[in-house]
Amino acid sequence: MKAVVFAYHDMGCTGLNALINAGFEITAVFTHADSPNENHFHGSVAQTAQDKGIPVFMPEDINQPACLEQLGALAPDAIFCFSYRQVLSQQILSCARFGAFNVHASLLPAYRGRAHLNWVLIKGETETGVTLHRMTSRPDSGPILAQQAVSITAEDDAFSLHTKLVATAGEKLASWLPALREGKLIEQRQDEAKASCFGRRKPEDGQINWAESAENIHNLIRALASPWPGAFSEANGKRYIVWKSRFSREPHTDAPGTILSTDPLVVACAAGTLEIVTGQCEEGVKLSGAELGRRMGMAKGQISVK
Repeated sequence: MKAVVFAYHDMGCTGLNALINAGFEITAVFTHADSPNENHFHGSVAQTAQDKGIPVFMPEDINQPACLEQLGALAPDAIFCFSYRQVLSQQILSCARFGAFNVHASLLPAYRGRAHLNWVLIKGETETGVTLHRMTSRPDSGPILAQQAVSITAEDDAFSLHTKLVATAGEKLASWLPALREGKLIEQRQDEAKASCFGRRKPEDGQINWAESAENIHNLIRALASPWPGAFSEANGKRYIVWKSRFSREPHTDAPGTILSTDPLVVACAAGTLEIVTGQCEEGVKLSGAELGRRMGMAKGQISVK
């Protein structure tokens, strides 16, 4: 079966390798050029494809007429999408005789759209997963063909959960793809009543609001942990990043943002307290919470933390 692949990031590398291992003939790979403003900790779809001798294309706009004409000439039996960042038009989806399919790293219909990895942590979920579904003109809304749940532990952060999801996708695609080709997967419509989508996130969305509960702030911190940009706050007019934290629900009477202790570095929240275990000055290296507090000039009882 001939396939055209739209892919990026680690999930894209995993999906591409799974298709090759399952015996699909990949006639072209469409991916993105890496942005100079991003942390490129992930694998390269372009390099993976080139190593396999597969033609690679990186159009700025996949829905332009020239790309549509190119896809028509390729005449794929199937289209596969793995973490590709542009929405494919219905004209593109219709190019594939057998259909177009996407792997989404959540348990659809929950957490459709962008930043689903981060949102499940921010919302304090204990489970997410990987979904294979047929693509329609409405992103992440097509019929589900297969799913696999992935547990979220209290120790998970964005990177560890990302690693789990990519590994799970690779494991499950090894059986899902042959079953899909043989017509053995049964499509199920998504329940719109259970759908959710929280939208893309920008680095500035990582600002800590100490008027939130300690648990919610802790979830934000682990959702944005390295290699993501990190959750941040300010003290004495200077920004700092919090990479790792612990929270307590123990009640207190201090105003949110009050520094309760400098060693360990503990901050009062609207409900409970947050210990900053590891952090970083805006320009510098990762530090223990106590060392960060010293570098930032924090003092017990101070309420200058935003």
